[in-house]
Amino acid sequence: MKPSEARLPSSIQFLAGAAAVVVGIAVIIGQLAGKGVGGGFLGLSAGIAVPFTILGVLVLMSAPRQPVGLLMTAAGVAATASLLGISWTDYALLAWLGQWPWFLSVSLIFIAILLFPDGRLPSARWRPVAAVLIAGMAVATVGLATVAISYPEFITNPPAQLSSWGQLLGQIIKAAALVAVLGYLAAVGSLWSRWRRADVDTRRQLMCLLPAGIGLIVGIFLESLGIDGAWAVTVAAVPLGMAVAILRYHLYDVDLVVNRTIVWVLMTALVVVGVTAIVKILSGALLQVNANSAQLLAIGFVVMTFEPLHRKVQRAVNRLLYGDRDDPYLVIARLGEVLGRTVDPAAVMPLVTGTIARSLQVPYVAVELQERDGPVLVAEHGRPLNMTESFDMVSHGKQIGRLLVARRSTGSRFSRHECRLLRDAALQAAVAAEATRLNRDLQTSRERLVTAREEERRRLRRDLHDGLGPSLAGMSMQVRAARKLLPCDCESRAAQILDALAADLKTCTMEVRRLVDELRPPALDRGLEAALRTECARFDSAGLSVHCEVDGSLEGLPAAVEVAAFRIVAEALTNVARHSRAHTCHVAVHGNGALRVEIVDDGVGIPPSIRPGVGLHSMRERAAELGGHCVIEPAPGGGTSVQVELPLVTTGPSR
Repeated sequence: MKPSEARLPSSIQFLAGAAAVVVGIAVIIGQLAGKGVGGGFLGLSAGIAVPFTILGVLVLMSAPRQPVGLLMTAAGVAATASLLGISWTDYALLAWLGQWPWFLSVSLIFIAILLFPDGRLPSARWRPVAAVLIAGMAVATVGLATVAISYPEFITNPPAQLSSWGQLLGQIIKAAALVAVLGYLAAVGSLWSRWRRADVDTRRQLMCLLPAGIGLIVGIFLESLGIDGAWAVTVAAVPLGMAVAILRYHLYDVDLVVNRTIVWVLMTALVVVGVTAIVKILSGALLQVNANSAQLLAIGFVVMTFEPLHRKVQRAVNRLLYGDRDDPYLVIARLGEVLGRTVDPAAVMPLVTGTIARSLQVPYVAVELQERDGPVLVAEHGRPLNMTESFDMVSHGKQIGRLLVARRSTGSRFSRHECRLLRDAALQAAVAAEATRLNRDLQTSRERLVTAREEERRRLRRDLHDGLGPSLAGMSMQVRAARKLLPCDCESRAAQILDALAADLKTCTMEVRRLVDELRPPALDRGLEAALRTECARFDSAGLSVHCEVDGSLEGLPAAVEVAAFRIVAEALTNVARHSRAHTCHVAVHGNGALRVEIVDDGVGIPPSIRPGVGLHSMRERAAELGGHCVIEPAPGGGTSVQVELPLVTTGPSR
């Protein structure tokens, strides 16, 4: 059976609603007639009965076998029975009924907390906790029901003196209640235990309930101390936390139920208000219409306007829950506006996914581009809480990727209207996705070009330094040796040639050395870490203290990364020494996964009126051409912070 088909029958829903109305009317009449008791105990019972019954029924309407929904409904029904009993204490049976179901309802709430959100215990080791809680609940509830036979107002109006067996039962009830309270504390602790081991989505659901469980414990403690109004904390905490977790994170597939409930509640309110207002107007002093005629006219007016009003209300609620799915032109127009005004190609796809997610009220939207090495996720908005559906992105007759959209809840599906809208949105965004892919390919080519250039420079430098340099040095020694074979005062043509050759070889050696130094910073010959420490030591002085901290290994880095990191640090230290008027500067280098460099000083910072110069632009460009980034901003404690991140591998697909 599909989740959408596993719902309570309409007859059961009708009977439950009718019973709730009857009980509500009975409670109101009993309280207005002064047949029962009021105060905090009444508020506590009502606060548990109303929200837990409604929330539990909503869950059961979508998932009838969900243990959490069953427990919430049972807690609400038990509290309702207690509420009915304390509202009619003139009748012995009802007075007895008002003394014990409230404890059962509170205990059922904590069992629901122990099983939230999937209806199972966190692990097998929590079974003793559940057993202790159930045992304490059962003994205390049976004890309260037993003692209330002889003392029908045992809780609401405690007797001054109990019999010996009543005192014994009272002690048993207190012991069982204490055991149950320990189970309560353990149930709230289970939320923390489950939260620590859960995934991200389950953690978010539990974080909605963890403060509520703590609030419930605090409310019960304050209520036991006799503090007026403490029941408000107790009754509001858990149902509010559960409602947020259920509705926000689409638990138990209650979306359709919530939609219909909101629509019919609004329609009922509008009909009641409309009929009352029309009758008032028609039977007023100006029109002088009798009451019967006014009621008939009001009913006729409501009948004529009910259907168009229902459509408008349904459309408004759909917009609230499902976004603009009923207005596809608005969604496409909004998407076109985003594509038209966005200048940065890298920001297009994140804006597209965010626009679609907000327009259709879906939890997750992503764009996946097809590359040679496989699909690549280039942008996403939200988290995939439920199953995703894909829609092809086609440009110039060729599929370039897919638009991935998560369903709103586990058992729901997109309607044909929504699927058509999402297909149109995917086609609308395909051109922008193609531009994004081309931009990615361009950036990848640029990164590889820079990497290949620096690797080739490192190879040339090594060949020149280790090959051509020694050869020229050897030739110079041979020329000098040949010159020594001639007399010192010899002015022959051979001597002149050897002297000129020695001078030319010296010039060539100096030129090769200059080329070697320009191909790559000589300091990097000993490795990046040694080069950075040497550079920091060069700027360390009496007026400026420079500290260098290296975390992780910097061996075997690509040549382009080494050069970029060294040049950026050197430029940053130069700016600190020239312009910052700083006393200390800290350079931190982290080489795990990606090379991250941070240079922080305590100087005067960069005034807003100062336009970035060549040095700052050069730092950013060196990072950008390798697919990294360089952020220059004010430091938290004053001064300037330069944060650089350089990837250690080339991004993008192979071409």
